[in-house]
Amino acid sequence: MSFEKSFISKKNFEKKSVVLRVDYNVPIENGVLLDDERLLRSIPTIELILSQTDNLKILTHLGRPSENDPISDEFSLAPVAKRLSELLGKEVKLVKSLDELKDSKSLTMLENIRSFEGEKNNDEELSKKLGQLGEIFVMDAFGTAHRKQASTYGIVNFIKEACFGLLIEEEMDALEKIVLNPAKPLLGIIGGSKISTKINVIESLTNHCDWLIVGGALANTCYAAQGKNIGQSLFEPSYLDVAKKIIEHPQIVIPTFVVVSNGSSIVEKSVNELSDEDIIFDVGQQSVEAFSQYIDEANTIVWNGPLGKFEEDEFSKGTEGIAEKIAESNAMTIIGGGETLAAFAKIEMMRSVDYASTGGGAFLEYIELGSLPCLELINQKNYLVVELGKHPE
Repeated sequence: MSFEKSFISKKNFEKKSVVLRVDYNVPIENGVLLDDERLLRSIPTIELILSQTDNLKILTHLGRPSENDPISDEFSLAPVAKRLSELLGKEVKLVKSLDELKDSKSLTMLENIRSFEGEKNNDEELSKKLGQLGEIFVMDAFGTAHRKQASTYGIVNFIKEACFGLLIEEEMDALEKIVLNPAKPLLGIIGGSKISTKINVIESLTNHCDWLIVGGALANTCYAAQGKNIGQSLFEPSYLDVAKKIIEHPQIVIPTFVVVSNGSSIVEKSVNELSDEDIIFDVGQQSVEAFSQYIDEANTIVWNGPLGKFEEDEFSKGTEGIAEKIAESNAMTIIGGGETLAAFAKIEMMRSVDYASTGGGAFLEYIELGSLPCLELINQKNYLVVELGKHPE
């Protein structure tokens, strides 16, 4: 089923009440946003809606507050609303209740939606209340489009119209270049800590990729599955059989040199020479050089997850080295996931990538399945309206 019927260009917002779901889960310190990239990426959708109506209600989350508890400063959207007001050049009013939001006829943001009872488990009662806030729902929170929650999924069933925002259209367009028709050869790079969270996407990518580099602590479980001594390194013993199957794929490439710490020194070693005291923290420079051949030959590169404990300078050189080599390549590069974007931002190489996805889990799930639950539901709704002429009661 085509997604075209769900594009924002198919909707008329003239003098209508619009509910917009965005993802403003951003880092804040002492009431100041440390990164406003997600706000900036939402501006085109907001400005498009505001060009046709003043009645815009914004929903978003921040962190993981407890439901029904009073909002603490840690989870308050006040700094977000302030920064968004500055970016738009107009006031974004922040309200704490659904009644206040429903009564508002101007640009308004609801305080942290995750503090409302029923949000996380897609409660029908909350979904109904959210659906009564307006006439059109615009889903532009790609980072949460894989979660069936009241403000991302349930609301669709209780509002007259729904569509995707411009950011989601942008994300879909970029990721479909990987899923549907990537320019070959295609190189995948998957890092992170737990192989259990990335099994499905690794299996999916082996069907698309010419080579798939598996690094970070994910690789530790692969080494253990090969019977190698990994010392005190983090791994998942219950996934050794899964790791064995993964490394049987001919496309899989794992580092053969790693950076380890034994408490007294930090050195690069072959994965065949680790001691019982060693802890793997990064991919070694010899492996970075070996991976260069794949980067040089690739026409498309997709990357999710750092290859080491990049937040500590002594263990960031592997991730930095790969990023630098990608910056020098001519391949179309797409990266996704909060840690991956943070790693590129840390070394000031965001401009070297062709597309930076705002999603982490959503990014991986879209690559794996070619769609996401919230997008499917919105599209089904528009199919019913366009093809069968049925609106929700």
